[in-house]
Amino acid sequence: MSDYLFELTDLIQHQENIFIRAGLKTLFLLLFLAILSLTVTMLSKLIVHILSRLLGIQPAFWIRNYLTFPGTIHHELSHALLALLTGARVTKISFFPKGNTLGHVDITTRGLPVLQSLQLSLSAVAPVLCGAATESLLWHYAVPLCSELWQIILLAYLMISILFHMTMSDQDLRNFRKGFLSTVAAIYLVLLITG
Repeated sequence: MSDYLFELTDLIQHQENIFIRAGLKTLFLLLFLAILSLTVTMLSKLIVHILSRLLGIQPAFWIRNYLTFPGTIHHELSHALLALLTGARVTKISFFPKGNTLGHVDITTRGLPVLQSLQLSLSAVAPVLCGAATESLLWHYAVPLCSELWQIILLAYLMISILFHMTMSDQDLRNFRKGFLSTVAAIYLVLLITG
């Protein structure tokens, strides 16, 4: 798999046609997001499965959903942040369980239909994007600052909490699909312009 990735990145770097290069970068980014999302979802399910075998279903559910509460906050704030950045209006944020959700964000899309679908799609994938960015920033900047055991434990807890909630709900997947073509077009145009 990694050989194919290196070949793809090499192809992108040496492609002289800017339109094809932007298309390949777009494809690479979408592939990366899909793999990241699937990997996190499978890892989360595997950990819950192991916990349920060791502790039982109820404790595993409680650990996954409530002990990792900082991840829920990060997840919902990610939705709100990307909704706001794309021009949508955030009408409600809840961090507490209601029904079968741990939290939720209500947004009102605004603007042209293409922009509205982009707002839906990007706010839907926000936990994956913002989660990856936060994990990367914590790894590069916070981990080197940890010198005490309690700092390492606290940071590990925060990173695991965020990781558990870097998933997309069924509603997130529906919203992402609604704006998929607009998102692909927007990514392509940005990559075309930025070279």
